[in-house]
Amino acid sequence: MNVKKIASFALAASIAVSPVSLVDASPNDQVVNLKKESEQNTEKGDFVKGEVIVKFNDNATNKTAEQLNVSGEIKEDTDEVDSNFLVLEVGNVEEVVKALNKNPDVEYAEPNYKFQSTFTPNDSLYQGYQYGPQSTYTDEAWNVTKGASSQEIAVIDSGVDYNHPDLDDKTIKGYDFVDNDYDPMDEKNHGTHVAGTAAAETDNATGIAGMAPNTSILAVRALNAQGSGTLADIADAIVYAADQGAEVINLSLGCNCDTTTLENAVNYAWDKGSVVVAAAGNDGVSTTFEPASYNNVIAVGAIDQNDQKASFSNYGTWVDVVAPGVSIAATVPGNGYAYMSGTSMAAPHVSGLAGILASQGRSNTEIRQAIEETTDSLSGTGVYSKYGKIDSLEAVNY
Repeated sequence: MNVKKIASFALAASIAVSPVSLVDASPNDQVVNLKKESEQNTEKGDFVKGEVIVKFNDNATNKTAEQLNVSGEIKEDTDEVDSNFLVLEVGNVEEVVKALNKNPDVEYAEPNYKFQSTFTPNDSLYQGYQYGPQSTYTDEAWNVTKGASSQEIAVIDSGVDYNHPDLDDKTIKGYDFVDNDYDPMDEKNHGTHVAGTAAAETDNATGIAGMAPNTSILAVRALNAQGSGTLADIADAIVYAADQGAEVINLSLGCNCDTTTLENAVNYAWDKGSVVVAAAGNDGVSTTFEPASYNNVIAVGAIDQNDQKASFSNYGTWVDVVAPGVSIAATVPGNGYAYMSGTSMAAPHVSGLAGILASQGRSNTEIRQAIEETTDSLSGTGVYSKYGKIDSLEAVNY
């Protein structure tokens, strides 16, 4: 798509006016122009545990581990190639590499790094405009799994533009609880942006890449054109999504309210096997935000491209994890793309990760554990959130 034609849209406020009014969890109105962002360095070396490659100098006399004063053994070479290096089996790789590189008989020593095929999608806005997948090492996780079309991420929101070229081949039309029909078309932009972040079509030479490229989207409309919805509709939408078999339910909405009806709906979905992910809210306070604060929900706070807490993001140890939520480029209705900011944008990054983990045959308990136990600790971890920033590569290998 020609970047010059990309549209930008405003986003509604996230203040709930009553306990039964749930609104999208996005910061105050602002028009954000889509502009190029700097790229993220996402290299993350991994190596075979306990193995070091050593290349000796041509005139070296000490060519055994014992003679090099290294605790280890030379690994037997069983292939047909006569390599000019040896592989040592050692205890502490870092210490041995450091010691060997100081030895005059050694030309070089280095860990036996792991390599894997790499997948870089050809979506036109992926390079330079998106940073979420790269910042969370999801681009590397795609080499393990990209999700599965037989599985669903339910986006309970203002609807989804199911005609958008980055969503049309994977969006399932669910129910519209606002108009009580089966046409959950987005009338606000918000739900389409959330859906694209979680699972936009990927490697289709169009627009953006979704966190879960191969996972389907179940569009469920429960917020009206003004971005608000009733407790009854939200609760019914959660139950509906769970009954449809959605492996993941994304709730980029909420209120500062403690309601039994909503918590019961969340518990029902969890008991049916769904992973429930919700935005932590955008008031910049430590006060809880529902449904994110409930036990059976993964509460998601927002960070920026530099891994700093977003100024608007709610925080506290009741927030489980954090994910990119500032200037997120994603789909909007009318075949467009725009930057939006909010914990609404952070939550679908986590939902997308949950989607690709589900494709590995994991239960909702196992998915949640993988997400939370593999996070990267950031400044503020343990204060602003219980765990740190999601790490998709570590999670799919957990």
